[in-house]
Formats: sequence, structure tokens, C-alpha cells
Amino acid sequence: MSDAALLEDAVTRIFEDYYTNDVLVSAKRTGWCAGLWHTLEETGVSLVSVPEASGGAGGSVQEGFSVLRLAGKYCAAVPLADTALLAGWALARAGLSIPKGPLAFAVVRPDSPLSIKQERGGRRVTGILSRIPWARFACGLVVVTEHEGECLVILFDPAQYETSPGANLAGEARDGVGIENALVSDANMRVAPPGISVESAWQRGALSKAVMMCGALDRILEMSVRYCKQRVQFGRPLGKFQAIQQELARLAGDAAIATASAMSAVGSLDTEAQEFDISVAKIRAGEAAQSGSLIAHQVHGAMGVTEEYLLHHSTLRLWSWRSEYGSEAQWAERLGGTAIEGGSVRLWNSLTRH
Repeated sequence: MSDAALLEDAVTRIFEDYYTNDVLVSAKRTGWCAGLWHTLEETGVSLVSVPEASGGAGGSVQEGFSVLRLAGKYCAAVPLADTALLAGWALARAGLSIPKGPLAFAVVRPDSPLSIKQERGGRRVTGILSRIPWARFACGLVVVTEHEGECLVILFDPAQYETSPGANLAGEARDGVGIENALVSDANMRVAPPGISVESAWQRGALSKAVMMCGALDRILEMSVRYCKQRVQFGRPLGKFQAIQQELARLAGDAAIATASAMSAVGSLDTEAQEFDISVAKIRAGEAAQSGSLIAHQVHGAMGVTEEYLLHHSTLRLWSWRSEYGSEAQWAERLGGTAIEGGSVRLWNSLTRH
């Protein structure tokens, strides 16, 4: 068995231990699963793909996203993507120290600027951020923003900001953050090196959601197939009806295409193809989430929407993650604009380069 397979097997066992209805309902009410996070920290999974030289667990970015896909599959209510693949990535690239514990991550785009003023020993920062994942549980907030033509990576201590609780449809923490005249020392702020920008950080965030959605799609497909084998109607299992078979085939096809697109985008990180591939991945994952959730609930009937059944934990996440870091409609508009701007030759090269 390869190292990657061993990692996936070990992480699957961890997630399965916390994949119970009681745990997920509790996480939905509190905003996260503290027990699962502590287990991931103890095993080093919380910083997978972050270089060991920077205090991480090491491993490739492909391994990091493979673990993230499993987190989506098992409805892991923890800031794994935010800590390892977003905040950890930005801090390590910028040469900043990575604090222990869960991290929150925010990309400050031009429509929600921070006020940053130079001061002796650092910079004063003021601003309001909305719907930041896991902010109230974080041991630090990492922000990627632009200021006077430079991209900055900033690490805030929790004492430098206040949080107001919020949540997405699945009950995962999405909090407001208020930063009031916080003095950030030069030790916690860097001009971003090549490879980190507001745009690249936003794209990486979108890819993390697409990969997690692929995991959730895998799970609702497994649950739907199993249910249709067990549920008997008119003297035979639901899975024997042709109409049901056709719907399950649609779900399987959409999930497979979304996964192929997402994994292709993971392989394109830090290349010229990154934006194109991530756009496709987020679009395909969003479309599959919409159609796949409908199919899963249709074949399960009314039982699929009850809190006592695991299906709704996955579909609520799919509906929530569709809009985070841009909906498929927004990414489709961007992709169309890129295609028009680049012309037919560039579009053809993008489609056929593999």
C-alpha cells in the first residue's frame, strides 16, 4: 500500500469515529466539533501539506486535498481547509510562524477593504469582515489583502479582533469579525511572495470547497445506492426500478465529473492553468451539488430530511458550500469572460492541453 493510501486509510478511520448523528447534531448546534479537531491535531493531520520546516506535518498538496475530500465526505465540522491548505499555506510561503491550534482565513477583496496605516513598529488595521469560517474558535486569523499596490499576508492574534457568531445552513461557524485599530507588528505581517495574491488565495479557497463538495457527493451517492437496495416497494427493491436506476446513474455521473474536474485543478495549482481549471471545478461541483442533492432526497423520500438521518448533514453542506468563494454562476461568468478575452485559440489550447 502506498504512503498516500495509508494516509487516506488512517484519516478515514478518524473521521468515521466522529461520523455519528449525535456528534453531527451537536456540531450543528455549537458550530464545530472540538473533539475531532483535537484528534486531528494529535495525529498531525491538521497541518498536512504544510512543510515540516514551517512547523507543519509535511506531505504534498495532493495529499492535503485528498484528506480534505474525506473531510467533506464525513461532514467534518472543523477548519481543516482553513488551517492547513489556506492559512498554513499563506503563512509558510510568507515566512511567518504558524501558531498552534485552529486558524481562520480571510481573503479581503477590493469591495471590502481594510484600513491599514503605517506606524512605527508595525501597522494599524481597522475593518469589518463578514462570514469568516470558524473565526470564534480560531487561535489566529490570517488575512490576505492588498494595500497600496502590495499584497500583504497578516496574522492577527485573537486579542486583536472581536467575533460575532454566525452559521451557514449546515450549522458550521461563519462569524463576523471586527478589527478596531489593531497594531500588527512587522513580525506578523509580510509582503506576499510571488505565488500569493488576493486572486490566487480566492481561487485556492474555491478549490477547497469544490474538493469538499466532491467528498459529500460521494457520500450521498453511497447512501442512495444502499437505501435503494434495502427499500422494498411493490414487492421489489427500489433499485430494480428503471426510473430509479436512471436517477442514480445521473448522480454517479455528475459526482464523477465533479471529482475529475477538482482533482485536475489540484494538479494545476501554481501553473498558468490554475484559474481555468479551478473555475471549471467550482462550476461542476456546484451543478452536481444541486442535481445530486435533489436526486438523493427524491430516492430517500421524506426520511432524508429528518435530523435523525445522516443524509441531510451532507446535503446541507453541499447547499452551503456552493455559494462560498463564489457560486457556480459567478465562476461561469468569469470563465466566459476569460474565454472571450483570450480568443478562440487560447480557449482551444486550454481545453486540449491535457
